[in-house]
Amino acid sequence: MEENKIIGRFKAIKIFLLCAFAVIIAKMVYMNVVQHEYYTNLAENKTYKQVTIKAARGEIRDRYGRLLAGNTNSFVVEVSSDQLTAKGNDANAVALKIINKLIENGEDYEDDFPIVINKNGSFSYTYDKNVKEYKEKNNIPSNLNAKDTFYYLVDSLIEDGTLKKSDRDLEPAELQKKLNNNGYYPPILVKDFEFTDIKNKNDWLESFVKKLDDGTKLEVKSTDSAKVALKKIRQYYGIDESLSDKDARKILIVRNLIKSQGYRTYYPITLASNVSEETVAFVEENTTNMPGISISNEPIRYYPNGALASHVLGYVGKIPSTQLDDYLNNKEKSYKSDDIVGLTGIEGTQEDNLKGIDGYKKVKVNATGKITDELEVKEPVSGDTVYLTLDMDLQKVAEEGLEKTIQVANNGGIYKSDYGDIYTSGGAPNAKTAALIAVDVKTGEVLASASYPDYDPNLFVTGISSKDYEKLQPENPNDTLAASPLLNLVTQGVFQPGSTFKMITGMAALENGLDPNYTINDPGVIKLNGQTFADAVWNKSKSNHGAVNLYKALQESCNVYFGIVGTGTNWVGGKDPGADVDSEKILEYAKLFGLNEHTGLEDEITESIGKVPSEEDKINSTKISLRSYLNLNIIDSFTDIDENDDEEMSKRIDEIVSWIDEDPTPGRGEVMSRLADLNVKEDRIEDLADSILFTYLKFAKWTLSDNLNLAIGQGENAYTPSQVVRYIMAIANGGYLTDLTLTKKIVNSDYEITYENEVVSKKIAFKDSDNLKELIKGMKLVTSEGTAAKYFANFPVEVAAKSGTAERKDKIPTADEYNYLMEHLSSYGVEKKEVLKVYNKLRKDREAELTKNKIKEIKEQLKDKNLDEETRAELEKQLKDGVSEKLADTDKINSAYLRRAIKKLNPSITDDDIDKYKQTYGDFGWAVAFAPADNPEIAVAVVIPQGTTSNYAFLSIKDVIGYYLLGSSDEQTSSSSKNDDSNSDSEDDSNTDNKDSSSNDNTSNSTGSDNKLNFNVQIKK
Repeated sequence: MEENKIIGRFKAIKIFLLCAFAVIIAKMVYMNVVQHEYYTNLAENKTYKQVTIKAARGEIRDRYGRLLAGNTNSFVVEVSSDQLTAKGNDANAVALKIINKLIENGEDYEDDFPIVINKNGSFSYTYDKNVKEYKEKNNIPSNLNAKDTFYYLVDSLIEDGTLKKSDRDLEPAELQKKLNNNGYYPPILVKDFEFTDIKNKNDWLESFVKKLDDGTKLEVKSTDSAKVALKKIRQYYGIDESLSDKDARKILIVRNLIKSQGYRTYYPITLASNVSEETVAFVEENTTNMPGISISNEPIRYYPNGALASHVLGYVGKIPSTQLDDYLNNKEKSYKSDDIVGLTGIEGTQEDNLKGIDGYKKVKVNATGKITDELEVKEPVSGDTVYLTLDMDLQKVAEEGLEKTIQVANNGGIYKSDYGDIYTSGGAPNAKTAALIAVDVKTGEVLASASYPDYDPNLFVTGISSKDYEKLQPENPNDTLAASPLLNLVTQGVFQPGSTFKMITGMAALENGLDPNYTINDPGVIKLNGQTFADAVWNKSKSNHGAVNLYKALQESCNVYFGIVGTGTNWVGGKDPGADVDSEKILEYAKLFGLNEHTGLEDEITESIGKVPSEEDKINSTKISLRSYLNLNIIDSFTDIDENDDEEMSKRIDEIVSWIDEDPTPGRGEVMSRLADLNVKEDRIEDLADSILFTYLKFAKWTLSDNLNLAIGQGENAYTPSQVVRYIMAIANGGYLTDLTLTKKIVNSDYEITYENEVVSKKIAFKDSDNLKELIKGMKLVTSEGTAAKYFANFPVEVAAKSGTAERKDKIPTADEYNYLMEHLSSYGVEKKEVLKVYNKLRKDREAELTKNKIKEIKEQLKDKNLDEETRAELEKQLKDGVSEKLADTDKINSAYLRRAIKKLNPSITDDDIDKYKQTYGDFGWAVAFAPADNPEIAVAVVIPQGTTSNYAFLSIKDVIGYYLLGSSDEQTSSSSKNDDSNSDSEDDSNTDNKDSSSNDNTSNSTGSDNKLNFNVQIKK
C-alpha cells in the first residue's frame, strides 16, 4: 500500500515537470518565433554597460605639503567599441564624422595610426621614421642594422668615458642594462638584435588577418609597403572605396585606437582630451546618430606652478608602445591602452604609487547610449600622495637665482638679491645653461634642485604638439652643450669639477703625511718637459701667490701648491711636502668621497654618473679617439684600396690603433715606416705620422701631466653636480657619505603613511676624520678673504666654500656646418668649383653603393615564395622603373661630405685648421659651499657651463643659503634654471681681480630680525 503511494507521488511529480517543461518550451517558441522582432528590439534598446570612473592621479607635494602636481577636471571624447561596432551601426561613418568635427574645432586628438600620407602623396610607416630619426639624432650611420647601431652607441660612450672598454664584452642584456643606468635607452631588442619599432611594425601588420565574404583570405604581411598595407587594411575594415585615402586614414585612426585595446574592447577609450564646450555640445546633440561616441568628465594632470621643479617632477604621457604589454598585464592597477602614465622624473619612478585604481558604474543604456538606469557603483581609489624633500619656496629662489645669473653673465648689470646686490660686468655671452642642487647635510634630503633652462610639464599632459616639442629641442643640434630644456643637468650633466676637487687632493695629502702648514714659495708656474702647469694669476698677469700653505692654497686656489702636494714632489725647488701621495692615492680618496658611484637619486630620477679616471680608461679613450680620427682622415690615403673596401680598411685601422699598447712608444721614423708598409700614399705619410704620434700615441698612457691635472680636478675628471654636492656634504658633516633622496614620505588615500624616508649613511674609512677640519679652515677663508669674499661681505652667517673654473679649449660647432665650410673655402687653399666637384662625386659614389645594396635587398625579398602578389608587383615595378637611393639632405651629412672633399683636395689640412674660425667654448664656472661653516645645515653646488668664471656661480648660492637660514623679504623675482659641461682649470682670484668687483656700497643688508623666517610658520605653510 505504502509502495503504491510512493509510485503515485512520483507520477504526479513527473507529470508536473513535463507540464513545466512544456510551458517553458512554448514560451521560448513564442518569444523566438512569434515575438522575435519585439524582443530583439527590446534587447538592442536596453543594453547593460560598464562605465569606467577614472581614478585621480596621486598628488605630489613639497616637504611642507604644498601642491606641486595635482589634478583638474577635463571633458574628454570617448569611443565605446561595443556600441560603435554594434550590428546596424555604420562605424566607419561615425568615425569619419567625429574626426572631422575634432579637426574643425581645432582639438588635439589621439593619432597613433602608423601609416602616414606624406605631402608628396607617398606613404610611409611611422615606425621606420622613428628608427631613422633615432639614428640622425645620435649621429649613427643610416645604413647600420640594429646590432651595429647598438655597438656604435656603446663605442661612442666608451670614447667619452661613460662606459669602460671592458663593458663591450658584457652579455648584450647586461650591457643594455648598463646603458639604461647611465640614461641611454637605445630602441633595440638585444635578444634578437631588432629595432623595437621594426618589431612593433611587423607584429602590427601581421595582426590583420581575415576571411572575406568571397572565401578568400586577407592577410597583411610584414613585407608589405605602406601603400599596399593601407589598401589591405581599408579592405579589412570595409571602408568605402569611393573615399579618399586621407578620409580612410581618419577612420583608421579610430579603428586602430580601438584595436590597440586588445581584449578590453568593452572599456571606453579616450579619443580626445580637454575638449572645448563646442565639441561637448556637438557630441551631446548627436548621440543618436553617433553611437559609441560620448563625453566623459575625467581628472587630468595639472602643474599649478608651471615649470617649477619640472626636472624633478618629470612629465606624464601615453604609455610607450614598447611598454604597453607590461602595463596591460598589470592586474593590480588595471591599465588601459589610453591611460596616461608617468614617463620621467618622480612621475615616472613613483608611477606605482601615483596611479590610482579606477572604479566603475554598471548601467543600463538605450540604443543611443544614454544611461537609463544605474545598477552598481564601485568608487575609484585615488593614487597615493608623494611628499618630496623639496622646499617649494627655496626651489623658487634657486630657479630664479639661476635665471638672473644667466642674464647678468650674458649682459652684465646688477644682480638683485635680498642679501646684498652685486654689480657684474657680463662677458659670458655663451652662458646659456646652469644647475644648482642644495641638500640637508645631515639627512641627504634634496632641498632644491634646479636646471636651467626648464620646461612646463603641463605641455605633456594631453600630448605635446610637435611645434611645442620642437621648441624644447636644442637650438644648435650640432653642439652637445647647447641649452636643452628637457635635460636635467643636476643629475645628467657630467662636468670636470675644476678646483672644487682640490679638497680631495688635500685630504689625500693630509691623510698621508702632509702638514697643513707646509709652505712653498709659489712662482706661479711649473715648467716640465716643455710644458707649463700654471696658476690662474700667472695665466692672467704673470703673477703668483707668494708663500702658500694648505689654507691659503684653498683660499686663493693655488694650482702649483696642489700640483706639488698631489705628486709628493716640490717641482719649484725647496723641501718636498713629506706626503706619500700620487695619482692612485688621489683616485682612492675620490672614490671614498663617492665620486665613482650613484648618489642615491638613481631610483628617483634619471641619473648619469661621472667615473673616477684610470690609466686603463685613458688608453681605451685614446684608442677610440684615434680610431675616429683615422675613419675620417685615412680612408682615401692608401694606394691599393679605396674607402669601399670596409674589411681591409678596418684591418689597417686596427693595426695602427694597436700601436698604442706598445712600450716603448714607437718613434716618428718608425711610425712613418710602418705607414709606408701599409701602402699609405707617400704625400700623406708625414702628416699622418705626426698626427698619430704626437696627438695620440705619446699621450695615451698616464703621464706626469695627467697627475698634475688630476690634483686640480682637470684631465679625465668629470662628475655630476649631484655627485659633487654629496662629496661636499661629507666634508661638512664630519666624514659621513650619505645617500641623497627626493622622496620624504608617501601617504595613501586612507591617510596612512606607506613609506617614510630613512637616512642611508656610512662613515667614510678615513685615517683621521679630523683632517676634514683643516680643509674647512681653508674653505672658510674663501668667503672671508679669498675668491668668494666679495659675495659674502656683510653676510651674517659664516660660509665655507670653494670656487672652480675649468676651460674648454675646443671649438663650438655651428648650427649650419655646411654653410660655415662654404664661407671659408678660400682660406682652406681650395677652389669652390673643385671642392663641389669632389663633393658631388663622393656623394654620388655613396649613393651608387646604397642603390646597389637596395637592389640586392629587393631581389632577396622577391625570392620569398610567400610574398604577397601585390607587394611583389610593386617591388618588380621598382626594379623596372629603376632604383635610385639618395643620401638624406641634412646638415650633418652634407657637411661631412664637404669636409672630406676639402681634405681630399688639401691632404695637409687638419680639422683644427678647418675649425679655427669657430668660437671657442667659454670657461666653465663651479662653486660649492655649506653653512653655517662650523655647524652646517645646508650644502650647495652650482655649475655654469661657459660662465667664464666661478664668480657667477656664487650669486645663486648666496641667495639659497640666505633664504634657507635667514628667510627673505617679501620681494622676490620670478624665473627658472639649468646647466651643462666643464674643463681645464684657470682659477679666478676675485679678491684681487676687480673684473666683477663687488659694489659693497650698494649691498643692502636685509638680514635683520624682522626678515628672519619663523620656522613654525614655514611648516604650517
